[in-house]
Amino acid sequence: MKQQLLERINKNESHTIDQWIEILQVKQTQVFKDEVQQLLDNYDIGISNKGKLISAAQAGYLVGDMSIRNKEYGFVDGDNDESMYVNKENFNTAMDKDKVVIQIVTNKEGRQEGKVLKILNRNQTFLIGTLYDDKNKLIFKPYDHSVNQVVDYINPKGLTLASGQRVLGDIVEYQPLKIELTQVLGLHNDPGMDVLTILYQHNIKTGFSREETQQARSFESEIVVKDYPQRRDLTSEIIFTIDGEDTKDIDDAISIDRLEKGYRLGVHIADVSHYVSENSAIDQKAQERGTSVYVVDRVVPMLPVELSNGLCSLNPKVNRLAMSVYITLDEYGTILDYEFFESIIASKQRLDYREVNRFLNNPKDVVYIEEIIKDKLIIMEEASDLLRMQREALGAIEFETSESEFIIDANGVVLDIKEKERGRSEMMIEDFMVCANQCAAHLFDTRDLPTLYRVHEKPPLKKMQQLSATLRILGYRIKGSLENVYPADIQRVLYHFKNEPTFHMISKLVLRSMAKAKYHPENLGHFGLGLKYYLHFTSPIRRYPDLVVHRNLKKYILQATIDPQEIKRDEDLMGYLGELTSERERASVDAERDVEKMKKAEFMKRYIGKKFKGVVSGVTKFGLFVELENTCEGLVHISSMNDYYLFDESKMELFGRSNRMKFTLGQTVKIRVVSVDDIEHEVNFELLDDKNKDKDKPVVNHPLEKEKPISTKFKKRKQRRR
Repeated sequence: MKQQLLERINKNESHTIDQWIEILQVKQTQVFKDEVQQLLDNYDIGISNKGKLISAAQAGYLVGDMSIRNKEYGFVDGDNDESMYVNKENFNTAMDKDKVVIQIVTNKEGRQEGKVLKILNRNQTFLIGTLYDDKNKLIFKPYDHSVNQVVDYINPKGLTLASGQRVLGDIVEYQPLKIELTQVLGLHNDPGMDVLTILYQHNIKTGFSREETQQARSFESEIVVKDYPQRRDLTSEIIFTIDGEDTKDIDDAISIDRLEKGYRLGVHIADVSHYVSENSAIDQKAQERGTSVYVVDRVVPMLPVELSNGLCSLNPKVNRLAMSVYITLDEYGTILDYEFFESIIASKQRLDYREVNRFLNNPKDVVYIEEIIKDKLIIMEEASDLLRMQREALGAIEFETSESEFIIDANGVVLDIKEKERGRSEMMIEDFMVCANQCAAHLFDTRDLPTLYRVHEKPPLKKMQQLSATLRILGYRIKGSLENVYPADIQRVLYHFKNEPTFHMISKLVLRSMAKAKYHPENLGHFGLGLKYYLHFTSPIRRYPDLVVHRNLKKYILQATIDPQEIKRDEDLMGYLGELTSERERASVDAERDVEKMKKAEFMKRYIGKKFKGVVSGVTKFGLFVELENTCEGLVHISSMNDYYLFDESKMELFGRSNRMKFTLGQTVKIRVVSVDDIEHEVNFELLDDKNKDKDKPVVNHPLEKEKPISTKFKKRKQRRR
């Protein structure tokens, strides 16, 4: 009856409680009233001034995640892509990323804003900060600058404390905010402490427990073929790896053979599940971590290094246990068949992307690649081209955003930043891994067995409307319905701008308009790849979902264990793991982004006063964002610009009222680096391209300008006075 009531109220049917009792013919009136009160307490429904029960939307309630930008204000982002401003006075002790209920109210200026009514889930359970001396008393200053409350602390462990220490504490009270110190991380200015702090901020802990290390060291280091008679012996096959020069956790290897009509592609993945059994010490911690984290100056591995860099890593000239798949492709790159099996492999050579790119660009060039492998690389390039064409035909979206490559010294100091190159070999490995992932997803889906899929749903309508409006400004109109957009529609956008200087910026805008990919127990397809079947199978050293896929593949398919109770248990487990691993992936991405932002800001400090060329990557009412060739981005604040500028949101343009200059997305500009904010890691630029070149022309009355135009005569007198 409670559910029936909720459904009818959400259809805008409103009555008083007594009227509902009569309409629904309620017999247990007190039980019903208690359930209604529970709905009201949870803000699932509201009550009008006339005492009628109304929907949460009618009551102005919005459930979402709190995003605090600074101590003064924040936003609540709802599940329906609605975002609402919240002033600090209405935080009601809410902290960044808390799940909250707000009520939308009208402020004194007549604008809508949010007021936090209830905190549904606390995201922050700990704080990191620095101790500093104030009148012979150690004060805790939070590292998170969005925390707008005074923080008190207790020290029950008796930690030795001193000014300048970076410390960690669990929150024991939220009002007033109080923490219990649990750990001293070191001095705030120690080398690497800046990165370590960001990792801890995102609950990414470094190091491994004694139990994990002991278990990792307990395995035999040498793999003898005769000890594994049930595995297929591929040690004599021409199998090799291609990775980055600095990669230590190599989890995929490849092989290929040309058939009479087509190819047999082999993808061989480290068999981590052989060593990491479910609920073991290593498994429990790997599940908590969810993923390895790669930041500028370090890797935080998901598994102990004895496994990630040693026994599981597909190093050359040694036997390794693998999960292999042979995929049969026809002469057009269509997948005809596939076979998954357990194997033992021995990589013939470890290749790196740069060397393979050199060879593929010029096969006659001198490279350190064994002759038996060179022929295989030529065949692989053919197969890769066909697979890519197949994906493009299905509407796969090829994003080409600029990634940063950092050159650092032993102390983590950035020496240089440049755009990361993505050559033919990187795309080739990507094509083969996507192909293997696609086959694994097809296998689970067609047999209706539990697993974790990698899903990417259609873009939200609101984001597509925003993207469409921006693209119209740039001269492109998305055809068809924005409510039911297809991958090919997005693909056409990128093709249209492919050879334009704004392409990277457009690619970034399109990417931001997409839904976030996640792990999910149901196969919802992958919009970005244009694939009906997709999951992650190829990186079990680095990603927990891949390890789960390996376990289930062995259990249900290779060992053919079909137990209905086991299937039910795993179905429930997949739901839990989908949410957990998606959340840990987001934390990893956020940490990587925050570290990059900090290191870029530190790097740009040495260039204060220097001039650069850049591209306008964002236009807002408060200024321009400009991205430099080295991928660093900064803000030209509107207050520093040499005119009164008007913001035309419909054109994403700033327009100078006097100098008639326009600044819009993708425009090349000259800037000077002015300053760097050490706290927020923001870089500030000064524009060198708006120096009133047309000062003798009459002032233009822009359509957005409500004031009367300033007369030319007055303007000239003003200039003479200067």
